[in-house]
Amino acid sequence: MICWSLSKKLLSTCALLACVYLFLPNCFEAVHASERATHNPAEVLLVYNANSPISTAIAKDYAAKRDVTKEVVIHCSDSAVSTANETIPLADYKREIAAPVAEFLTHHAEINFIVLTKGVPIRIDGGETGSRDEHTTGNLHPSVDSYLAAVDYPSIPGAVKISIHGSGADGFGWLNRYWNKNEPFSHAKFGGYLVTRLDGYTQADAEALVTRSLAAEAEKRIDVHGGKVLLDVQPIFKFKSTDVAGQPLAVTGPIPDESDYGSWNADMVKAGDLLIARKVPTELDRDEAFVGDRSNLLGYFSWGSNDAKYNKKAYESLTFAPGAIGDTAVSTSARTFLPTTGGQSLITDLIAHGITGVKGYTDEPLLQAIASPSLAMERYTSGFTLAESFYAASRFVGWEDVVIGDPLCRAPAWMRKK
Repeated sequence: MICWSLSKKLLSTCALLACVYLFLPNCFEAVHASERATHNPAEVLLVYNANSPISTAIAKDYAAKRDVTKEVVIHCSDSAVSTANETIPLADYKREIAAPVAEFLTHHAEINFIVLTKGVPIRIDGGETGSRDEHTTGNLHPSVDSYLAAVDYPSIPGAVKISIHGSGADGFGWLNRYWNKNEPFSHAKFGGYLVTRLDGYTQADAEALVTRSLAAEAEKRIDVHGGKVLLDVQPIFKFKSTDVAGQPLAVTGPIPDESDYGSWNADMVKAGDLLIARKVPTELDRDEAFVGDRSNLLGYFSWGSNDAKYNKKAYESLTFAPGAIGDTAVSTSARTFLPTTGGQSLITDLIAHGITGVKGYTDEPLLQAIASPSLAMERYTSGFTLAESFYAASRFVGWEDVVIGDPLCRAPAWMRKK
């Protein structure tokens, strides 16, 4: 009835607006992209260990830089000083970490993000989810971070707990309810929390993550650092060109075995195609050689030490521009945040060399748990936060995952889809 009473002039205006909507959809999508990541520090809960001077200092630094005022102070063993303290027994985790955090969350429905700091343990011994060596009855070992991310999943109607098997490990995890979602995260809608960590070899490394986050947000000029997103495909893990369109592979139920390695190669190729289409400088390397000697990288995905041609010197030669994010398909890339020798490549080296956000794994996660490169980079370059980008690209919670970085970090404005 209202439309029929409109004047001809107003009808013409409506027709013009309809044409704009039909023929300029990218304009509307650009507005939507700029609005969908409107998160703020009031949604962040900062959790730090008062028994750790390093944890306390990093927390105070983050609170000052990001104007975060909500915090929970815990008291547990200091993981910043000993690898033994990086693992916490389940009973201690429940009493010293989960209980005070849960008490705070009960009275603060606005919290969507939880930030942990170096000095808070990274692994739980005896969780109800997590992995253990196959054919054993030993304790399960989820990461503290991912366990917290799924803190209320057992009480959410429709939340799906699955068995996970492969690559020498058995265990259980929850299907991430935010997986592949293309909308802002909220605890109220999806349950759980997006948990990230400020960590690295040193206090300075952890604090630098936030400095880089803020520097990235302030960057307005196009590619002032002259770097690229590096996607280091290893062609030994074969895949077909027709496999690319089907990435990332979805997981909807129990996992009997690890996915084919070629699928992650295909996902990197899909990420490269997307970034190139968005005019983000990208190096999609398809040679067998492990790529090194790249500076000011804008993003990084590789097989790390699982690459048949892995070169430690090349890995440690990479440096990053503010705002860079990435992941490596390495089972124990976050097994420790303290100096160590031997073993698989660590994300702590990438943190020390300037990356702003990176995902890693405390124990065997299976390839299905590694972040989807195409989803992570699509979300990040669409204006989603660092935390949203990694969690939308991750299939499980209550598992082995650790997401490093300021959860509110966003890609430089010039990288975001227009």
